[in-house]
Amino acid sequence: MTIRAADNRTSGVQTFYVASESQPGTQYVVQHIRRAGQRRWFCDCADFKFRRLARKRHCKHLRQLAAMAREAHGVVRLAVAITTTQAVAA
Repeated sequence: MTIRAADNRTSGVQTFYVASESQPGTQYVVQHIRRAGQRRWFCDCADFKFRRLARKRHCKHLRQLAAMAREAHGVVRLAVAITTTQAVAA
């Protein structure tokens, strides 16, 4: 799964672009929203919007990013690690 961090400036929102494995050329926007009294993930894939959101469950894109965030000890650190990796690769 190819992931890149967005360079967004919205306070409390961390945005990632996740490439689809089943549909080449398609990217999904995955966001971690952390504001007063609110902490949640959102993905714009059809699975999340039409099936998972109502049941408050994560799609495969969110599960992958959440696991990576746990390993990196936080979403912000994950974004920094991904951004650093992208800069080194370029």
